[in-house]
Amino acid sequence: MKNVIISAHGMLPVLEILETCSRRDVIPRLLKVVNAVSLSPSPKSLASSEPRTEPLSQIIFNDVEIQENLCFVGGIPIISKFASKRYSSEIRLEAAAFVRQMYQTSTLTLQMFISCGGLNVLVEFLEEDYDAERDLVLIGVIGVWSVFELQGPTPKNDFCRIFSRNSVLYPLSLVLNRVLDEEGELAELCQGRIVNIFYLFSQAENHVKEMVADRMVLKRVLKDLKRMSPPHQITMLKFIKNLSMLSTTLDSLQNSNAIEVLTDLLSSSMKETHFREISNQVLNTMYNLCRLSKVRQEDAALNGIIPLLQRIVKTERPLKEFALPILCDMAHSGKVGRKILWQNHGLQFYISLLADPYWQVTALDAIFIWLQEETAKVEEHLLDGTFTEAIVKCFITSKANAFENLLDPLQKLLRLSPPVALSLARPDLFARILQKLDHNKAVVRLNLLRIVRSICDSGDEQGALIITHGLLDSIKRLAESDTAVLVRNMAGELVRSSLEKERANQSNAVAIIGSRRRVTRRASASTTTTSINSSGSVPMNLQTRSSQSTTYFDLRGEREKMNGISSSPALRPATSHGSGGNSGTPNFRPLSRDSVGNTTSGIPNGSSDRPGWTHPGKHQHRLTRVSVGARLLRTSTAPPGVQQVVEEVGLNGNSSVGGSARVSMSGSVGGSGNTTPVAERRRRRLWAADGGGGGGGR
Repeated sequence: MKNVIISAHGMLPVLEILETCSRRDVIPRLLKVVNAVSLSPSPKSLASSEPRTEPLSQIIFNDVEIQENLCFVGGIPIISKFASKRYSSEIRLEAAAFVRQMYQTSTLTLQMFISCGGLNVLVEFLEEDYDAERDLVLIGVIGVWSVFELQGPTPKNDFCRIFSRNSVLYPLSLVLNRVLDEEGELAELCQGRIVNIFYLFSQAENHVKEMVADRMVLKRVLKDLKRMSPPHQITMLKFIKNLSMLSTTLDSLQNSNAIEVLTDLLSSSMKETHFREISNQVLNTMYNLCRLSKVRQEDAALNGIIPLLQRIVKTERPLKEFALPILCDMAHSGKVGRKILWQNHGLQFYISLLADPYWQVTALDAIFIWLQEETAKVEEHLLDGTFTEAIVKCFITSKANAFENLLDPLQKLLRLSPPVALSLARPDLFARILQKLDHNKAVVRLNLLRIVRSICDSGDEQGALIITHGLLDSIKRLAESDTAVLVRNMAGELVRSSLEKERANQSNAVAIIGSRRRVTRRASASTTTTSINSSGSVPMNLQTRSSQSTTYFDLRGEREKMNGISSSPALRPATSHGSGGNSGTPNFRPLSRDSVGNTTSGIPNGSSDRPGWTHPGKHQHRLTRVSVGARLLRTSTAPPGVQQVVEEVGLNGNSSVGGSARVSMSGSVGGSGNTTPVAERRRRRLWAADGGGGGGGR
């Protein structure tokens, strides 16, 4: 009969009748004729080996040419309309058999089926009740999968976009839930098809991802994760991971309890053989979810992700690279997340990571962030623990890029915490800084100088540390000739600070020495004054005057008296510091009344060649201060009469010379006291050595 229909060109009249026929008893028969002519022999079901189709069991062989000819004459839209829900199950099954043959026979027939709106037909099959129309549902599943397997010019992204407009993943998630309850080869096949369809949608453009990231779909899929076989479980995790790469889908994943489900799955699969593949996908998804979101970080911490990640870091080397980013990001979380970190020794865990050359920068940045949030508590742990040794070792042993990247978080941390900076004032760290100050990158030199400044500012020594550890010359060179302006400025500030500190230290040392000398002088002056005033041989007017202040104005008054302003006998101090080297009580020498204003005095004028010697005739407003040595020199070179008076009055506190002693024009000494022969001979020898003074002596 098939050959008769084909030779008589009977397919076209049959399609014309189906297009206008409304009799429900005729339509199934006509569809059977079409299927008998065009379809291939079927096994026991429509979808490979899935649903059974008794009406088509009489088909003998397949004819691709007839099927393509049927498509060319417009048979696809005419027959596909009978797959609608308004027709009976018998009619829909015959229409479904035709649809199945279209997407399984050849690429051309599938393309024509899609061009005639066949995708909508497949979606309608998926929306059927699984219990009532199981065959139609499974034909829809296999049909959608066949569309994606089509090797043609149309990209899969276009099919995803068309299907997403019809929300195809929602009915697919329902079908998946029902298929997981079944066992057998067919159930496993459909399970794999559905999971792979989900995965294909996650590889489409962002617009498609946003459309398929429905909360109900995601919640149902996540709930069914544990029920899937391990291969399908991993595929579905890839679907979730791909969705998490888009920022606009993260809220949907969070609202569908993805963090809780994934954490539980990670914990339950740790002892399974497929743990590495599952944890790979879970950790990537968790990182995308927790990144830059304190709320999701706290959610993950509350669900127990932190101890799981720490266990993975210690035991699974390849997975460490996925777990550490999540753990280090936990320092950015809120109070709840940091509280759980404290409970799991998170800070000590970060410090231990400083020994890992690949993660030391990330760990140090996490410590700095944590220090910003809880400065006092973190600072206390850093000072009491092993942080100082760990960071110094890390600073000294880090290589190339790791060293450069380490400087920025380190200088920020030291600037934030002066006590921690002070704990790093160690010779080995300064030696490393000195070694790297000639680095070719300006940002490295600048950060090194910032570290030095933070350490110097944290202690009492401040800039002196630069000199102590031998950095001053190198920093001076940077301040003078570095090409980077910021480096020059920073180096200049450090040099100025160092020099100012050095000058301050020197001033303090001088002040301490000076204060000690003043204390010694006060004690000496007190003793000398007492001994002089207690001497009974000193004239009364001198004792009275020694108790007075010898300020500038007092001495000036004495000079006026000496120059004849006062009628009282003029007295001139023999030395500004007193006799015998005792400071505090000046001794005075009596002058001749005739010598006042007389320029031809017999006393030699030594004012031009003897420091401190003042001619009696000169009016002087300031008393010249000389040392003890100068006083002794002046006394030894004075005229004999004056010398004797000075020796007997100024130096010999027990002299019998009275206040009436005068120096005569001829150089003789007058007064009531008698001169001994020894003193006379001494006076004559000194007078002769001085040239005679012009007056001679007897």
